[in-house]
Amino acid sequence: MSDTQPSRSVLRTHLTRSFLSRTLICGAILVSMMEILGLLEMTTPILERHLGAIGMVRYALLRLPSLVYQTLPLSTLIGALFLLMQMTLNSETASLRAAGLSTRRLLVLLLPAIGIISLVGIATQEIIAPRAELALAKWWNRTDPHASGSGHGFWFHAAGDVVHIDSFSEGGQRITKVAVYHRIKGGDLVAIDTAPELVFDPQTGWQAARVRSLALRSNRVDIEARSDVTLLPASLTPDTLIQLSQNYPALSFWSLWNILHHGGASSLPKATYRMALFAPFTLPVSLCAMLFLALPVIYIPPRTGTRSLLPIAALAAGFGFIVLQGLIQALGNAGTLPALIAVTAPPALAFLLGGAWIVKMEEK
Repeated sequence: MSDTQPSRSVLRTHLTRSFLSRTLICGAILVSMMEILGLLEMTTPILERHLGAIGMVRYALLRLPSLVYQTLPLSTLIGALFLLMQMTLNSETASLRAAGLSTRRLLVLLLPAIGIISLVGIATQEIIAPRAELALAKWWNRTDPHASGSGHGFWFHAAGDVVHIDSFSEGGQRITKVAVYHRIKGGDLVAIDTAPELVFDPQTGWQAARVRSLALRSNRVDIEARSDVTLLPASLTPDTLIQLSQNYPALSFWSLWNILHHGGASSLPKATYRMALFAPFTLPVSLCAMLFLALPVIYIPPRTGTRSLLPIAALAAGFGFIVLQGLIQALGNAGTLPALIAVTAPPALAFLLGGAWIVKMEEK
């Protein structure tokens, strides 16, 4: 027993290092390709704003955390395929199996690497990506000479009211053409405030020099012109405003919790925020599912070598898992499926497929 434990520790360390190194290489290639495609699309707007090469580098760096998180499942799948194929073709897997290492034990030895990758992904999603995306959006807005008249309006809920903003500029510090629709608890509209411009004050909130108010009464509409009015609260910061303007912003767990349970400002359906809330917890499960789908390549006969179709089938299964996960998550975002089912169904199906596949290969 004393000799077995050190040998397993050495094997675990070797497999962890090999798995992580291959996943890192695959991730770097995938992220580089996505960065190049993004820069090909954005080079002209960046140069039109006279930001130069420094602007291109800054744009690429600020997009990097989100791309790293997006490519983690696929990087893990390809890294596992490379590692297991190399071990199988070099007869390392056959030697380990002859020494008594079962498939289940090999899977357990690879789990520490999955844990490390998961921690990196969760830290990126929770800490780095939200800050990087926010910094990118603020920088892009500040450098846009036509931001105040862009006309890319959006709606959101704040403190029970419905707000429409035509555009914003100066990194979210100034709002152009805003309308606030005040509602009572039942949802009925009772008043409307419109202003041509709002400026953010950290102490008092969003200040409007001129406001036109319409109050709905039982038999009439009262119209009033006011000046120097605080139209939106200070809790709605410019950073929050920029996040609300994005289609699918990267938000931390606590930001999502505040929206769902404390009435924070929101611009998307509650189901979408619930799906995002579960994402950090489901990442390790999704990565384990990718490893499970790659595991059947250890059954490639050594004489078959690279002519085997098992790696292609495993890669296709991984791509199918990603597509299926995207489709089911879209149903969850729309509220068609409960969030818990939408985030757990794809990994469960992947585990069933991988388990059945491994059992079938074991029987052969």
